[in-house]
Amino acid sequence: MSDEERIDVYDDGMRKLGVATRFEAHTSGKWHLNFHLWIVSRSRVSVLFQVRSRQKPTFPGLLDSTVGAHYRAGQTLRGVLHEVTEEIGLKIDPSDLRPLGRRIDIAQSGSMVKREIATVFFLVRDAPVSEYKLDRTEVEGLVELPIENGLKLFSGRATRAKVKGVFWQDRSESWKKSERTVGQDDFVPKADSYYLTLFIMAERLLAGEKYLSI
Repeated sequence: MSDEERIDVYDDGMRKLGVATRFEAHTSGKWHLNFHLWIVSRSRVSVLFQVRSRQKPTFPGLLDSTVGAHYRAGQTLRGVLHEVTEEIGLKIDPSDLRPLGRRIDIAQSGSMVKREIATVFFLVRDAPVSEYKLDRTEVEGLVELPIENGLKLFSGRATRAKVKGVFWQDRSESWKKSERTVGQDDFVPKADSYYLTLFIMAERLLAGEKYLSI
């Protein structure tokens, strides 16, 4: 999605104000809707993170949700799922998703002010990372973080965690499998305990719990 794509914007009471470009919404701090998809592997008991492209204007190279997307003006969930196909080559039906509700997502990077209401979903899928077809302009890598290690990292019981996945290599112009060690500073910053809650909910999801919420 380019900065010129038009999105619905809202006031603090989530009353629609009108339509603006994504750039206008981010520079003025207007509230707008976003989509977070988190893929959870049952067989590897892990959560999948994307590595944001180094060409992105906000938080380049940091770990983020498996797929994140803005809702275009008037767009439904089924429509925004096309962004998932574009970024990681995966076609998803809304019925495959486990909703976790909405959360406030606030962050600042330079002159950009993000004030978003994110709709958050889980998808359980066990395909290896190497099977995803990644959009090089959006994604720098795709990695798995075991749920146990994520809980330790974001609860403060550990300072580093190992991730495994695929990373883009400029020299060979190809995706290569690799391992890296990351800390909390390697993730897109959040104003709350989003990541810890996410891993708690992922653990509950795989345990068969019925009620999940972010």
